[in-house]
Amino acid sequence: MRAQDRPQSGLEAGVVGSEGSCEGGMANRDMWRWLLSFVMPHWPSLGLVLSLSLIAAGAGLAQPYLTKRLIDDGILAGQFAVVLEVVAMIVGVSVLATLLGGLTRYLYVNTSARILHGLRESVFTHLLSLPPTFFVRTRQGDIHSRLDADIGEIQRFVVDSVLSIFNSVVILIGSVLILGAMSPQLTALMFAVLLVNALFLRLLRPHIERLTRSSREKGADISAFCVEVLGTTKTVQAFNGQPRESQRLAGLHERLRAESLRLQLVSYVASAVPGLVLSLTMAGVFLYGSHQILNQGSITLGVLIAFVTYMQRASAPMQTLLGLYVGLQRARVCLGRVQELAQQVPAVTSTSDATAAPLAGRGELELRNVSFAYPSGNRLILRNLSLHLPAGSRVALRGPSGAGKSTLVDLLQRHFDPSDGAILLDGRDLREMDLQALRRMVGVVSQDVQLFSDTALENIRYGRPDASDDEVFRAAQLAGADEFIQRLPQGYATRLGQRGNSLSGGQRQRIALARALLLDPRVLILDESTSGVDSEQEARIHREIDLLFADRTRIFISHRPLAGAEFDRALELPAPTLEAPTCTPA
Repeated sequence: MRAQDRPQSGLEAGVVGSEGSCEGGMANRDMWRWLLSFVMPHWPSLGLVLSLSLIAAGAGLAQPYLTKRLIDDGILAGQFAVVLEVVAMIVGVSVLATLLGGLTRYLYVNTSARILHGLRESVFTHLLSLPPTFFVRTRQGDIHSRLDADIGEIQRFVVDSVLSIFNSVVILIGSVLILGAMSPQLTALMFAVLLVNALFLRLLRPHIERLTRSSREKGADISAFCVEVLGTTKTVQAFNGQPRESQRLAGLHERLRAESLRLQLVSYVASAVPGLVLSLTMAGVFLYGSHQILNQGSITLGVLIAFVTYMQRASAPMQTLLGLYVGLQRARVCLGRVQELAQQVPAVTSTSDATAAPLAGRGELELRNVSFAYPSGNRLILRNLSLHLPAGSRVALRGPSGAGKSTLVDLLQRHFDPSDGAILLDGRDLREMDLQALRRMVGVVSQDVQLFSDTALENIRYGRPDASDDEVFRAAQLAGADEFIQRLPQGYATRLGQRGNSLSGGQRQRIALARALLLDPRVLILDESTSGVDSEQEARIHREIDLLFADRTRIFISHRPLAGAEFDRALELPAPTLEAPTCTPA
């Protein structure tokens, strides 16, 4: 199924509830509490930012009052000394507000970036703890969109808007209080206008949220499509699929444009209508104030100018807050999408009393009545599998595709726990062992090799970052990789490209084998890991492994006859049926 036609991954369910629902309200509170957990470690910096913002806002609010003094007590009263004094104060307040604004902005951007980077790092770390099946059923482009675009949208809102919201609220409250002292009647009118605008925005809020989420999902569809197609470019070219893929991308763009236009229209209405109401209210205030001055003389020219200035000071933050409302809803939807990733539950975790220290032993394995079914599956992959492999065993594991060979490997590395039964390594249940310690003891080299866009040296050293260069060279020699690595343009310092695509399939397998050998594991599992080399080299690699790991357990998985010495035990997994396979010793 194509990226744009696939059903949603299920991440969207139940995080951002519908407006007005109890469940939705609880989900929203949970979401903001989750975000607050990243904010609280930085509260001293945020407290300083807020304090400086209050001072800067206060300095800004003082300027209209100083203007009133300049006109009434200075110019109209003919007191030039007062004019000089007030002008000096205006200059000082302006300079202070500017300096404090710049310092506040710097501190705030630094703090907000730390908060959001911590959020992304936390979600990324959590993703690395999820089982392989999560990444099979979830579109990679959707994950990338949430980690990149959605967090980017949150960061843009936080950096550009949150501090502006705080300053606007402070200025609005200060201006309204001062206006209330000047004219309670006009202030009451302003409150009525604010209430009308708030009710209007509340009516639009569900539509903004729905369109925002739909727009983000359409963008995620495009990301998923590009990741999928660009990752299979060779296949697309081989089957002349370029025109079809271009047409599919154009279709995705058309859907995104339509949704974006609807969102922009609603967003415009959300800001334009309240703005129009405010403008009309301002016109009415000007008319009323002018009538008071011209016909009743109840206020002075200085009071009128100060009043008008404070009205402008109050209307500007109101306009800002109305404009930021849509941005808040977008950030809210994006935060919910990011939180959905953090709410995915790992299949396995280390218990608080898990054994981290290496246990005594050389790789004895025992499976006791092990049964397993994938969480989303409808049948057992393995049923009542029992076997004992003494340390140092050389084991062949065979069987057709789907028989459960790779599933058994996943269980041995504890990507999943058995549905029933237990697996023991050197007498200890895997569930009682620390995950990192276990995966250092059980090394796996699979046919589907995963390399990183790094040097050959660092790819081999990935599992043991503290390994010396000499240890890396020795592992590469044992894996038959040293010779071709030496021929690379920069030897071991040569970068291998994305996923190691600059190498052949056999070369990638030998790099992966060297990486596993460097771990020096107690159990070494070779899952079709030498299928990319010729039989002579395969036999040589197996001999080297047998010499190095003679006293440790080696499991060779293959669909074909393996070159080299005899096996201590051969295990055959039958073809999958509706009944789960059991292990049959050969």
